[in-house]
Amino acid sequence: MTFPRAKVAPATVLYTAWAPFFSGAERALVILLESLDPARYRPVVALGTRGELETELGGRGIATVHVPVVYSGVRTAIPWMASVAALLRLCRRERVALVHANDAPSFQPAGYAARLLRLPAVTHVRFPDSQAGFGWFLKPGFDRALFVSAALRDTALAEAPALFESRGEVVHDGVRLPGLPNDGGRQRLRQELDLPQAGTVVAITGQVSEIKGIWEFIEAAGLLMARGVPVAFAVLGDDLKGRGALRAEAERVAADKGLGSRMRFLGFRPDAPRLLPAFDIIAVPSHIEPLGNATLEAMAAGLPVVGSRVGGIPEMIVDGETGLLVPSRNAGALAEALETLVCQPDHARAMGRAGRVRAREVFSPEAHARRIQDVYDRVRR
Repeated sequence: MTFPRAKVAPATVLYTAWAPFFSGAERALVILLESLDPARYRPVVALGTRGELETELGGRGIATVHVPVVYSGVRTAIPWMASVAALLRLCRRERVALVHANDAPSFQPAGYAARLLRLPAVTHVRFPDSQAGFGWFLKPGFDRALFVSAALRDTALAEAPALFESRGEVVHDGVRLPGLPNDGGRQRLRQELDLPQAGTVVAITGQVSEIKGIWEFIEAAGLLMARGVPVAFAVLGDDLKGRGALRAEAERVAADKGLGSRMRFLGFRPDAPRLLPAFDIIAVPSHIEPLGNATLEAMAAGLPVVGSRVGGIPEMIVDGETGLLVPSRNAGALAEALETLVCQPDHARAMGRAGRVRAREVFSPEAHARRIQDVYDRVRR
C-alpha cells in the first residue's frame, strides 16, 4: 500500500533592497520575484526606502516591509542594532529559510541577521567596487555571490580574490519578452511621446549620467545632423541621483548644438519597456556597464543596439548579428555605427529580430529564476 506524499510548504526567502530609486537592479528584482516557482520559494521583501519599487511589488501582491539599511559603526550603533533587530523579528515571524540581498549595499544588516540565525545568505553583486568597499558591505559573511556578468565577476575577482574566488558565480539577469504592437500601435506610442510619426528615431534609455554616455550620445547626434542623416533622437530616462540636474544640463547642451527640435527628453518612465517599440535603434554608449538592462530590454523589444564594448554589453550583443559594438567614449565611432543602421533599415530590423530571439533563448525570466533557485537549493543543503 502506498501513501500520498505530504505537501511541502515553499521555503521563504527574505530579499533586501535599499532601492533609493527604481532602475535596472530594481526592475531585475521584480522580474525574478514574478518568475519564482511558488511551490518552491516564497518571497518577502525588506525595503530600505519607500518608493517606486514598493509600489511595483505591492501591485503584484508581493509582501514588503520597510526596514532602513543602516551600516555598523560607532555613530550608527543604535539605528544599526534597530535595523538588525527588525530583520531578526521579520525572519522569525516569516520563518525565513534564506536571505538574499539584491545588491551588495543592501546586504550588511540582513547579513548580520542571517549570521545570528545561522541562515544561508546570498548577495547579488551588480556594481564594481574596491576590495575595501566589497569587504565593508559584505563583512557579515555570505555563502554565495551572484554576479550579473562574467566581466563584473572577473573585475571583482581581481580586486578581492579571497572574498569571491570560491563563492562567486555568474547569473545574468532575465528580461520579459513583451508583445510587439502593430504599425498603428507604434504610431500611437510615438504620438504619446510627441515623437515624429515618420522617420527613424534613435534613443538612449535608462539613467541619464556621464558614465552612461549621455555626452557621447549628444555629440554623435550633432555629427549625424551635420551630415544630413535623416534621424531624430530621444532620451528616455532621467538623472534620478541628481534630481534632474544633469538631465537639465544635457538639454541645454543639446539646444546649444542646435538639436532642440531633433532631440526629445522624455523623462523617467517606470513603464519604459512598454514604450521601446516607439523607437528604431537603441544606443548604449556606456563607459562602465556591469550588465546593462537597457540592452536586454531593447533586444526583447526587437530593436538593434549600438553598444560600447565594455563590461557585460558584449555578453549580450552579438556584434554584427543583433547589433553593433563600438569603442567606449568615442562619439565618432558611435555616430558611424548609428548611421550604418539608419541607412540600412532592413538590416537594422533583421538585427532587431535576431536580438529578440537571443533574449528569449538566453535571457528569459524563467531561465534566470531556475538558475537562482538552483543556487538556493545548493546553499541550503
